Amino acid sequence: MEGRPHGDHRSDAPHSRPIAALGENEKPDQLAEKQQYSEDRQEALLDEGLEESFPSSDPVSVKRIT
Repeated sequence: MEGRPHGDHRSDAPHSRPIAALGENEKPDQLAEKQQYSEDRQEALLDEGLEESFPSSDPVSVKRIT
């Protein structure tokens, strides 16, 4: 190998990043900020499932966003 194989490795990079504290009965939700797009995303997942299963006889496999 030429050069420094791990030259881009930052030894001083933090191992985690701070986040806001959650309420007592609150769960983390990575989609909360994108909630307004949920219907559009569901449609996109359905379209993708249709494209991937066409023309086979398998049923469309889509995921439901909750």
